[in-house]
Amino acid sequence: MRISLNNIWLTNDGSAALQTWTDAHDVRLNGRQMVQDAEFLRAVAAQPLARGNLVNLLQFTVTRQHASVAAAAAFLLTAFGSLPTSGQATIVCGAYGESTLTCTFSAVLEAMPESVFHGTRTDTTFVLRGGTITSLSPLVESAVDGASFQIGYGAPQGGTLDGGNLADALAPSTLDLDGGAFS
Repeated sequence: MRISLNNIWLTNDGSAALQTWTDAHDVRLNGRQMVQDAEFLRAVAAQPLARGNLVNLLQFTVTRQHASVAAAAAFLLTAFGSLPTSGQATIVCGAYGESTLTCTFSAVLEAMPESVFHGTRTDTTFVLRGGTITSLSPLVESAVDGASFQIGYGAPQGGTLDGGNLADALAPSTLDLDGGAFS
């Protein structure tokens, strides 16, 4: 899994050797919803209300092999202050040789809770906090009880796909379940 924030790679960029700069490992996702307890006068219990705000915390670790002890120490000390604080997070999912899927979400670099210095090697943990994670690579065909279905995507009327989030511009236009089609 490769991850960037505001077009700055936090993990391997896909072109560097994995021996010097790894993909994300120890990946953890904590998705939650904002909930408010409504306390009604003389009610037996409070009523939890879903506020509709979804929050995802994406935590991962990256290992880097630096050219020198000085370079590793400088990276460790300056990384948090030199990285973007917020922007579009892009997550490229899949192993080398596989077809990859790309997901995105608007995120902030909430924390780097642990950075460990091992001579010329650093292990850095990143925490990105943002909203709903969406997929830019929809699965076009899948199996449902031995049958297949397809979802066709089309651009909204009068809309353009340039300069924006492709996932926001996609709208289901047709659905074909077991040979029957409807729009």
